[in-house]
Amino acid sequence: MIHIKIQFHTNQYQACAWGNLHAEGVIDWPPAPWRILRSLVAGAYNVNLSETYQPTLKALLHKLATAQPSYTLPSTTYIQHRSPRPQVNSKTAKVASGKTLYSAGLLMSSQQNELYIHWSVTLAEIEELVLSLCLSGLTYFGRKESVATMKLVDTAPEPNAEPDTQGTRIVAIADPDLDADTLWNALNLSAHENYGVNRSAVFPGIRWATYRIDQLQLQPQADEQQRTHSVTLAVSGSPKLPFNLALLLTHRLHQALISRCPAPVFTGQEMGEPSKKHDHTIFQCLPDRTGRYVEQVRLYSYSGYSLEALAAIASCSDLPGVARGYDLKLAIADIGSNEQVSEDWISSTPFFLSRFPAVRRGKPRMLSARYQKDGPEHQVLQYLQYLPWLNLQGTPTYREYKDHLALCLDGEVAIVASCKPFPGFWKWESECRQGKKVGQVGYQVRLKFATMVTGPIILGYAAHYGLGAMVPTREWVGVYQGIIQNNDVLMISAN
Repeated sequence: MIHIKIQFHTNQYQACAWGNLHAEGVIDWPPAPWRILRSLVAGAYNVNLSETYQPTLKALLHKLATAQPSYTLPSTTYIQHRSPRPQVNSKTAKVASGKTLYSAGLLMSSQQNELYIHWSVTLAEIEELVLSLCLSGLTYFGRKESVATMKLVDTAPEPNAEPDTQGTRIVAIADPDLDADTLWNALNLSAHENYGVNRSAVFPGIRWATYRIDQLQLQPQADEQQRTHSVTLAVSGSPKLPFNLALLLTHRLHQALISRCPAPVFTGQEMGEPSKKHDHTIFQCLPDRTGRYVEQVRLYSYSGYSLEALAAIASCSDLPGVARGYDLKLAIADIGSNEQVSEDWISSTPFFLSRFPAVRRGKPRMLSARYQKDGPEHQVLQYLQYLPWLNLQGTPTYREYKDHLALCLDGEVAIVASCKPFPGFWKWESECRQGKKVGQVGYQVRLKFATMVTGPIILGYAAHYGLGAMVPTREWVGVYQGIIQNNDVLMISAN
């Protein structure tokens, strides 16, 4: 077992994942074994390693390529930079907007700026000498902004990132089936030579592996009981913002929050990649009594808001130019309350499909006699199962329930859904540019749960920005409407 210590002297690490553009903001974390091997080759050239030791270096690299290392990663914070590059006309001296360069990286504290790599291999004395010499020739790791030194150490902390087939981090590794000479040629190949000169779309010698990172050690979280999960902002302005322009407001508010606090609770990203969960912020605009204008904006996060996130929300008091002629002011109206609990829910904003209904040979694939697979009702019931706070546990099945489609969990009816076109759905537009929207029809959804559930409930395309949002249905006084499991009917009783 050998241990390599990397110390980042500027407390930052910048390196884009292999196969991604630097502007995409995807960080190579943990550092890919393929990157480490190529760094060793670069270090050998920097120290002018004698050709006498080149066979030893080839054997060393081949030995490291046959085993996947584990890591001890420090606590980090993901950041993004945007650097505008205006274009200046040399003849007229006029300045025009040009390209905007994007970059991303990880910040770490000065007390925790060390990374350890653990390799389960046994090296000869001459191989350890060559490895130490190659490591001494490196002055940065990743991009040049990441000034670092690397060296062999005798002891190291316990690893918190290890290879795992069920892991979520995808990294590039060397093909273990390559011989020493082929691996050496692949590690010396530059991107220009492969893509430009050789005209090859595939970089040789690379395979992919997944790693599991212990999130508790990587970034300790505060007690969930001490965190605020909901914040309500009052919206004011003259003139009032029409409710069908609500997505312009949520998009601008999202941009303002990210510029102040680029935390995962706002970005919805983990190391530059979109989160697969729904624990980041949900923006939901609430109308006034007339239903025509935006009166409040509710922010909800299943993971909760830290003190820094709450401070960022409080600082977003002015949003000028949300739409043409609309300058809005925001103020915190409530923190941590106003939870919506109900059995009956209805859409307050249109629900748009994120994938096309299933077809086979030009004919619809039917889920039942009346409902198409991946149709509006089917997609609604599928989306609900991804919201952890609804606690929908069990084996899902679908069947017709009178005139509606029902989701059954372990054979019991849990939710009944129905969809129809949303009135004036064509007036709604999304500026988030995220996700996939299919079709042009927005739907109004009605849901009936077997038990009381707590919101928010969001569905479909641009759901985190306010589309597909649902609110409790206004109930008649003294009237109860519930689901009877046995005879497939809706029970209505008056008290």
